[in-house]
Amino acid sequence: MNSNVEERRRRLLALLEETQHETKGGLSGLDPESVIHTDERAWRVRDVVGHLGVWNAEAARSLEAHAAGRAYHCVPSEASYFDYNGVAAAERRTWTADQVWAEYDQSHEQLSSIIESMPADQWDRSILYPWNETGTVDGLVTIMMKHERVDHCEIILNAAGGGSTGR
Repeated sequence: MNSNVEERRRRLLALLEETQHETKGGLSGLDPESVIHTDERAWRVRDVVGHLGVWNAEAARSLEAHAAGRAYHCVPSEASYFDYNGVAAAERRTWTADQVWAEYDQSHEQLSSIIESMPADQWDRSILYPWNETGTVDGLVTIMMKHERVDHCEIILNAAGGGSTGR
């Protein structure tokens, strides 16, 4: 098997594991009911965890479709993010923190599993991302982990006085 693909696979698996560890370590210590987005969304810590789980699962669906030679996306464009996010958040509003964390963990397991099994010949082919843009397998996972770490967790932890997630 191509050693370059295997090195990239190892790097992405390590990134997934490290991100999950940092997210759980940082956010699980916060009150899940604390409102951390004070805008019209009024998202609590657990709403953000739910958001991360949903989008990581969508990324896994795109990767699974790509591995099978198909394409998948859940929103037609960036302009549809807020509509999609609002529905997904509303669906999880009544979930317990444990249910939200379980979905989050499962989404990371899905991502890891598909990265582990991604055929080597699919790594360098263009993949359709869940938000209807194209890129690479590496790019999708990197974007998703940045979304988790920087776009959400780092902001929450800084606001809560807990510092950075390490990046």
